[in-house]
Amino acid sequence: MDFRELTTFKTISETRNFSKAADILGYTQSTVSMQIKNLEAELGTKLFEYKKRQVSITDAGLQLLPMVDKTLDNFSDIKKWNQTAETGILKVAAPESLTISVIAPKLQQFQAMYPQVQLELQNATCLHNEELLLRSDVDIALMMWPSKPSKRLIDHDLGEQRMVLVNSKKQTFQQILNDNQATFVINEPECSYRNQFETAVWQQHQRQFKTVSLPSIASIKSIVIGGLGFSYLPLEMVKTEVEQGQLFVIKTDIVNHVHGHLLTRNYKYKSNLISDFVNIFK
Repeated sequence: MDFRELTTFKTISETRNFSKAADILGYTQSTVSMQIKNLEAELGTKLFEYKKRQVSITDAGLQLLPMVDKTLDNFSDIKKWNQTAETGILKVAAPESLTISVIAPKLQQFQAMYPQVQLELQNATCLHNEELLLRSDVDIALMMWPSKPSKRLIDHDLGEQRMVLVNSKKQTFQQILNDNQATFVINEPECSYRNQFETAVWQQHQRQFKTVSLPSIASIKSIVIGGLGFSYLPLEMVKTEVEQGQLFVIKTDIVNHVHGHLLTRNYKYKSNLISDFVNIFK
């Protein structure tokens, strides 16, 4: 029995989707399917079945899942057992905005407390960061989201993250809404504050904008400063450009629900290390 097959089984049981599981694990869908076939052959039972194009877990799969969870947790413990709180690696996943505004200012303080600890930072979308933590691929995850994270995780709410609509010229929100050529410059579709803006504008004004998606906040700001569109970003990300007069904040009628979240699992190892990291942000 291959350890990777158990990891794939658990991921599919959580996502109920072979394709999404393949994306999360970095496999092709055919590899994921083969792993499950091999596991089912070895166990002599079906673990998943299709119903109305939906993947569902069988009764046998439900019985197996707690044993797989325990096995994977034990394997994770074995990998970490010889690490102390003062050495080793602390893996943190965060979106770009929180890496810049929340984590970076605290790095010096954390490194002074744990000079022998290597801090590994990973940047990805909020939902992907949450999935990394659920799979124990990282020790801590940060996300920006209006909704509550998974109940399987411990949520340390970092409070509301102020959002602003910015443009390179002074306008009213109504002028932007009335401009048929207005372009919304923003990051990936899974972004929490992008979803908040697009949902609010549609519900309140029945308006959809031509959208340009860019991979980084730096590139978004550059395009907006160049006059090629407007954006909706965390205030901390544009404060300098606003103070220098490169960008202007435009008042909107959008009610902000975006909070920062620092997420951890129930942990036995690295407990002091993770607790002290969390306490820095309180």
